[in-house]
Amino acid sequence: MSQPGLTEGMAETADRLLEESWGDDDRRLDRRGLLAESGLTIAFLLASFVLLLIWPAHDIPVGTAVALGVAYALASRVEFPIGAGHAVPTEIFLIPMLLLLPPTIVPLVVLGALALASFTDWMRGRSRIERILETGGDAWHCIGPVVVFAAAGAPGPTEAPWWLYLVAFAAQVAVEVVAGTLREWLSLGLSPELQLRVLAIVWAIDIMLLPVGIIGALAADAFTPAPLALLGVAAVLALLARDRNQRIDQAHERLEALQRERRRLQVAVHRIGDAFASKLDLDALLSITTRAAVEAIDADGGRAGAHQGLGRRLVRRATVHEDADLEPALRAAEEGALDREDPSVAMVDGVWALASPVKAPDSARAAGMISVARRGSAFLGEERDLLIHLCEQAGVAAANIDKHETLHRQALTDELTGLANHRRLQELLTQGVERYHRSQVPLSFVLLDLDDFKAVNDSRGHQTGDIVLRAVADALRECCRADDEPARYGGEELGVVLQGVDFSQAIALAERVRAAVAALELVDTEGEKLSVTTSVGVASLGAEVPDGQALIAAADQALYQAKRDGKNCVRYGTIRTDGDYPHLRLA
Repeated sequence: MSQPGLTEGMAETADRLLEESWGDDDRRLDRRGLLAESGLTIAFLLASFVLLLIWPAHDIPVGTAVALGVAYALASRVEFPIGAGHAVPTEIFLIPMLLLLPPTIVPLVVLGALALASFTDWMRGRSRIERILETGGDAWHCIGPVVVFAAAGAPGPTEAPWWLYLVAFAAQVAVEVVAGTLREWLSLGLSPELQLRVLAIVWAIDIMLLPVGIIGALAADAFTPAPLALLGVAAVLALLARDRNQRIDQAHERLEALQRERRRLQVAVHRIGDAFASKLDLDALLSITTRAAVEAIDADGGRAGAHQGLGRRLVRRATVHEDADLEPALRAAEEGALDREDPSVAMVDGVWALASPVKAPDSARAAGMISVARRGSAFLGEERDLLIHLCEQAGVAAANIDKHETLHRQALTDELTGLANHRRLQELLTQGVERYHRSQVPLSFVLLDLDDFKAVNDSRGHQTGDIVLRAVADALRECCRADDEPARYGGEELGVVLQGVDFSQAIALAERVRAAVAALELVDTEGEKLSVTTSVGVASLGAEVPDGQALIAAADQALYQAKRDGKNCVRYGTIRTDGDYPHLRLA
């Protein structure tokens, strides 16, 4: 509920400032705040001494000054939150000070009372010591009434006319407008317009307390300690303020809890978005979804596993904050979910666990499982539903990942031979060239072409040609290392990019491939034997072969030199440029 007279934007600003400053007495003042509060306190001291020089104080009742100062300090600790600040019932003791003490010592009594209150808060661990610098800014409101009462000759309680109180209060308002708005603008950047609206509420409270202070001062003629009876009024106000502050504390805690919940859900949603909006593999998907589940459900830990083969065994793929205490409950929940192929809950030694299969709604088999656990409290129905929903969405994403991987393989695989296709070979070549230039990792390329393949196709038919190509592809694959990706370069040409392979190793592999192809025992579609050979060209990246295009050209020329040299042999060469003509240098 916003304060009267505040626009919607101003009310929101006041609420935000109150929210940010709530319970901030234990925080350090920033540099801007220190400079502003120090300046206001020094200015207040100078103003107080100037007033003493103009109107010197005589016959100071020390006991009364101390008693009223302590009472003022106690009243200053009663804080009602309003807008971006607080209202305190100090007016009920400021009036007796002005009437019972020489007016010009009142500023020093007020400053001492506020300093005493601030020091006491620091001793109790409720504030920082530098907060004592704020006392000057808090005390400026008394300067205006002091000037008025000192100029009027310091009348006593029974001598002060009624209009003097009104003039003194107007002076208090005027000084507080200047000091208060200047203070908040310098220390917080708070606009004067907003500060004036907040101060209006403070002034309304002061006006209501003004008669109480006057009555207390008048009673001092009959009984000197009478103003101290106003501590009872301050105590009642303190109880009311304490109740209100407790309610605000509770609301603040609830608000912080809601904000934490909102942040947790936002993180979870972002993680889910990362998972479902990206082209991920199954491991990454399970890892992101598990983290999202742990954060969204406020679990102590969790993990995910993927099914291996057709069995029930789960292979661990992701772990989030898991420790030994959570393991038994997680395992029990996972076993229950495996048995029923549905979500399962388990409780072991005070730890609750919830497990759910990662399965798309129309899928017959789960891709994996996600389980979460926490200590002390069971999972609510909505939390169970949330995990199931996450797992279903992860299941849909996993199915999409499978489809994507299948399409990706199809896009990079030759349909006839099962080898990588021309596009994939170019990708491997580019990666190898970049790695060579970055880290000097050797790169070689082996290119082979089936001898007289056109004659086989023409005389034996294309089906026989396909049989030969598949057989040669298998022979090439078996001769390569596990990490190599042999490819169909085009037509009857096959090739393999060899990363980390130098000249001698590339030649040795090429010879193995040539021998393996020559040793093939093949028959055509009619059962007649076939004799197959291949010519092989090899090239390695280096100073004379600086890039992928030159590497392919060198291997291609070496291949055709092998054809000219009688076929069924291996040749190695590099491209050199003498003038305008490329030449093949053979090894």
